[in-house]
Formats: sequence, C-alpha cells, structure tokens
Amino acid sequence: MPDEAMPRPRSGLRRLRRRIRPFFTRPLVWLVVTIVPPLYLLYMRFVWATSRIERGGYDVLHREVAAHDGMVALLWHEEVFSVAYGYGWNGLRAHTLASPGDAGEVITRLLHKCGHVAFRGGSTTSRSRRREGILDDLIELMRTRPHVVLGLTVDGSKGPAYRMKSGGIVVASASGKPVALIRMWYRRGLRLNTWDRTGIPLPFNRIRFSYRGPFLAPKDPADRAALHAFHLQMEDELIELTAESYDALGLPRPPNLVKRTPEERRLAEGEPSA
Repeated sequence: MPDEAMPRPRSGLRRLRRRIRPFFTRPLVWLVVTIVPPLYLLYMRFVWATSRIERGGYDVLHREVAAHDGMVALLWHEEVFSVAYGYGWNGLRAHTLASPGDAGEVITRLLHKCGHVAFRGGSTTSRSRRREGILDDLIELMRTRPHVVLGLTVDGSKGPAYRMKSGGIVVASASGKPVALIRMWYRRGLRLNTWDRTGIPLPFNRIRFSYRGPFLAPKDPADRAALHAFHLQMEDELIELTAESYDALGLPRPPNLVKRTPEERRLAEGEPSA
C-alpha cells in the first residue's frame, strides 16, 4: 500500500468523533447550565454573609442613574466572577453582554438569576462568533429604554488586561448617556490562571465598592479625535480607581496595572471598538 494512503483511517476516525461529540457535549452543557447558577448563588451568599461590605459611593451612583435616566458602567474583566452577584446585591441591575457558545449560555443563565439582562454577542477576535450590529443594538437600547445601566467589561473578552476597548465609549457618545467607572474588589481571594487572572472572593472577607463619575462623552461619535482622547481619559481614570482599591485593601498592585506609554497611546487609536 502506498504511504500516502495510510492517513485515511485516521481521517475517518476524526469524522466519527465530530459526529458523536454532540451526543456527549449537549447533555454536559445542560448539566452545567442547570447546576452551576444555583451553586454560584449559594457560594456568593455565604461570602457576603460572612464579610464586611463597604458600599463606597454607590448611593451617589444610584442617584446619578436616576438623574440621567441611565448610565454606561465600565469595569475590568477580572471582576467577571463576582460581578453578577456583587452588583446585583448593591442594587445595580444591569444590561450586559455574554459571549456566544456554551460558556455564554451558563453566564447568561447566571446573570438572569441575579436580576440582570444579558445579550448574546460579547467581544471576540473571531468574526464567526461576533453578532453583527451589537453596538447599534446597545445604542438603541440606551436611547429607548428608561433607567438602563449598561455594564461592560471593557478589556474583555480576550484582553489585554487593563486596556480599555472603545465600544462602551461609542455607546455612551451615540446615546447621550454618561459614563460611570465602577469597581468591586476584596481583601482575600483566589486568582485563576487566565489572561486577566479572574478573581474569586473568599468567605470572611472585606469587600469594597468604589465609583467615579459621571463623565460626559463627546456628543459627536464621528469626532474621532475627541472620542479617542475621552477613551484614553476613561482608561486612565479606571486604572487609578483600580489602583486605589488595591491600596485601600492593603494589596499589592498587579505589575501590569499601569497607564499606556505615549507610543501605546498613539497606537490605541486603531484598536477595535467591541
């Protein structure tokens, strides 16, 4: 038999695996979607019940949301584990994004259980997974629905960490809603081995909320220079807010929690918006 004929059985095995995989993955996804959200709620309720909570300026934030009939709230992706429960506990019922795919389904179910509204179509570098027109949908939402808080993790879903994408800025500018920078962190936690080192709070903790804003985005979303300058200003402000939270909790700052160099600021103008 010629050497080039040898790979055929392996190719057939690959096709067979692709065909039978859905019969195993779909029940597994259903099991995860069913079990994970209630377990998450139980764990987070225990964490909150055993911890000291510092609400910071969130009474002011709620008043500002009412005064401006909505807000675009920006935060870092490292909070993604605790954001659903923590911000819901603090009365911030947000609209937000969840990625397509199985993981996004789990996150969507979890967000709904915590009182939030999730859109499927979070940011990604894979065009096949991006839902076209998501920014237009979010702008329309902010223009037409009263008292909406749109919460976005601005360095997700692929990073780099502590580098803000401009999608939230575009939505704020086009909808006429102000920007709020929000932060929730804790004294004791685990860090996952992910690109953003996602944090998981532990029980018997000190949990601190903080807030800056509101900031008014440029009114003309077509003014790229003004939008770019505002984008970098918001990134700097959120980095400062994050640094303050680490300092207040007596924690070392992550080494990559630094503002952009002049060269990075120049290159940032070409970054994707969502």
